[in-house]
Amino acid sequence: MKRISVRARLLFALAALTLATFLVGAIAWAALERTTTRVDRLHGDTLSAVDAAMTLSRRAAGIATNAPYLLLLDSPFRIAQEGDATVEVIDAIAAGLADGDDLAATLADMRAATLEMVAHLQARAGYRDQTLRTNAALARAERRYAQLAASTDTPLSERQDWFTLQRVADVLLGAGRAENLIGVGEFQRAYHGLRRVANGDGLRDGQGDLAQLVALAEGREGLFELRRLELMHQIGAQGALVRVRRGAAAVIAHAEAVTAEAQAAIAAERIDTISAIALQKSTILIAVLASAALALTAALYVSGYVTGNLRAVSDAMMRLAAGDRSLRLPRGEGAGDEIGKLFHAFRTFRANAIRLDRSNRRLADRNALFESMMSSITDGVAILSDNGAIVARNERLSEVLRLDPTDDGRRVGLDELVARGGWEEMPGPAGSRMLATADGHYALRRESPLPGGGAVVLIADITEQRQIDDRMQQIRRIEALGKVTGEVAHDFGNILSTINGSLHLMETAPPETQRELVGSIANAAEIGTSLVQRLLAFARRQKLVPEVVELNALIDGMADLVAMALRDEITLETRGAPEPIEVRVDPGQLESALLNLCLNSAQAIDGAGSITISLAADGDRAVIEVSDTGCGMSAETVEHAMEPFYTARADGTGTGLGFAMVYGFISQSGGEVGIHSTLGEGTTVRMILPRAKPVEAPNTGWKRVLLVEDDPEDLAAARALLRDHAAELIEETTAEEALARLEDQPFDLVVSDLSLGGIPDGWRIASVALSTGAARAVAIVSGRLPAHTPFDGQYGSALVTLAKPFDIAALRAALEREDRDDQA
Repeated sequence: MKRISVRARLLFALAALTLATFLVGAIAWAALERTTTRVDRLHGDTLSAVDAAMTLSRRAAGIATNAPYLLLLDSPFRIAQEGDATVEVIDAIAAGLADGDDLAATLADMRAATLEMVAHLQARAGYRDQTLRTNAALARAERRYAQLAASTDTPLSERQDWFTLQRVADVLLGAGRAENLIGVGEFQRAYHGLRRVANGDGLRDGQGDLAQLVALAEGREGLFELRRLELMHQIGAQGALVRVRRGAAAVIAHAEAVTAEAQAAIAAERIDTISAIALQKSTILIAVLASAALALTAALYVSGYVTGNLRAVSDAMMRLAAGDRSLRLPRGEGAGDEIGKLFHAFRTFRANAIRLDRSNRRLADRNALFESMMSSITDGVAILSDNGAIVARNERLSEVLRLDPTDDGRRVGLDELVARGGWEEMPGPAGSRMLATADGHYALRRESPLPGGGAVVLIADITEQRQIDDRMQQIRRIEALGKVTGEVAHDFGNILSTINGSLHLMETAPPETQRELVGSIANAAEIGTSLVQRLLAFARRQKLVPEVVELNALIDGMADLVAMALRDEITLETRGAPEPIEVRVDPGQLESALLNLCLNSAQAIDGAGSITISLAADGDRAVIEVSDTGCGMSAETVEHAMEPFYTARADGTGTGLGFAMVYGFISQSGGEVGIHSTLGEGTTVRMILPRAKPVEAPNTGWKRVLLVEDDPEDLAAARALLRDHAAELIEETTAEEALARLEDQPFDLVVSDLSLGGIPDGWRIASVALSTGAARAVAIVSGRLPAHTPFDGQYGSALVTLAKPFDIAALRAALEREDRDDQA
């Protein structure tokens, strides 16, 4: 026989409980229906009467509350307005009464009393207005009498008269402010007494003023009569108010009587309703007891069978969770119902827990292997989440970043740790970033994304490697310097040998041979001059004459010249920019650099080929590229191409100064040079120059400028730059003359060469000019500036240094930059 499920048995019990609940509800519903009917009937009979009585009481209370408010009003218009509103309420109450109601007479009396009160208050308002005007006149007179009585320039007898008049005015002001007739009478008696005193003294002065006070106080329009009438109407209004309040009290008493009758009816109905509810309670109690018995039976079943088995399963689950895998439950208990299924689920869960234990042991072994691997890696390792927080890291990470190993364990971002260690990021090799600190430590950061989000970051300490690289670069620079020295010594040895030999031969040579020897000497000197110019270009010490040049026009203008220097099988193509591009360079040197690059490209092309000069704008930079289809260069050749006297030509025809000269000229002009080449695919040389800013109109911002320069050519160049920007330009060639000028007169600006006569007297001129206040600013210029000034920031923005050759824009920019640094 199939076992009935727990669900079916519980559903049966719940159905029985539901039926019992519906039965109880039906009984309660019937009782409530009967009670509701009786309440509705009671509402129809009594509540409407109560509502009418409450409305009547509320209106009467409103009249009683609003009527005293009329006594506080001074405006006749407001008094009439509030009185009409009160009368309208009284009329509304009267309209709602039945014919012959006893309240009709009371309401009629309230209406008459309200109208009477309005009339008294309006009359009182008129008299009060006259009283206020009289009080104002009396106050002005009283202040005048007080001033005359207090004056020391008036004889004593006259001051007594004025004091008497002041007292009379004070008494009249008191009468004007009294609140009742008794107070007015007291002030009136005082007034007459003072008047008798004034008449007895004769008031030698102020007789006209006394008459004015008598006119204001006496007669039908006098203050005392006005106060009497005002207070009389005030009393009449208060009497009318008493009648209004008495009527309102009668209306409220009538409403209370109606309410009391309704309460009595409700009390009688309440007794009947309680009896009916008691009967229904007995019926409901029987139904509830039956339902409780049924519920108790269902609870015993749930407690004995369901709860007992559930307790057995929960105990088994607790032991299983505690690690006891040996516990088993009987298979036959509750077979076929939910309890049996729960037992089966426990057995399945137990089997899964046993399998999970085996998986956890394997995972623990893998975690141990992972931790061993992380701890053995010499680089710092960090595993990041999607938002950059560190999920896991090894101990080496704190050592590489130079942080405290006991740093807090909260999840922080790697960027936060990098910033905390004082590291700053800078460009690094492809796919990595370089980190550096102010004290000379370097690290390399590499990052690899994870498939599920986040990334793995490796940070390696490359401080020692960077130091080794720096030493290698120093070694290479020393080797290059040695090579330069050897090559220059060799070339100049040849030149000097030619000159010395020609000079010795000229002593005994005939005139015709002497002219040939002089030409040989001149050729040797020209070769030496060219070699010196190339070395100066590489060393960025050549004298440039920069000016604003439009590159499209410059490249188009020299295209024909370059084409003539190339072989016929080589084609030249120029690609200008769609917009004008202006830079500040020496145009002759730029043309020479372009021609030199094109000739190098032509020598790299074996047979037919092409050379392309292209121009483009990259933000505030101009990019010039010279590309060829030649044989290209190896990586080693590209690395050494900018070194002087380095040549890759097998025939030995190259001087090794071409690229070096271009590099020196572009660097001296504030630009950069880069070479991109691949063997067999050609070479591209990229020159990047800063674009020129718009030229501002000449600004004679300096009134007096002192120029100190001992080189005639540099003096002429500096004079040409400064004369349009100084109202007065004074030139000196020695330090002693400049110091004498500074003693005689002050200057807005001093521009001095650092080396004067081979001695760095520029620092002495700057110190005297700034320490004595003889100059507001000093600019020291030189072709070989030191890394630091000897003053260690003593003079702040007043002292700037510039490399030769300089221009006005660079001078102004240096002064403005120093000013901004001081303000910051």
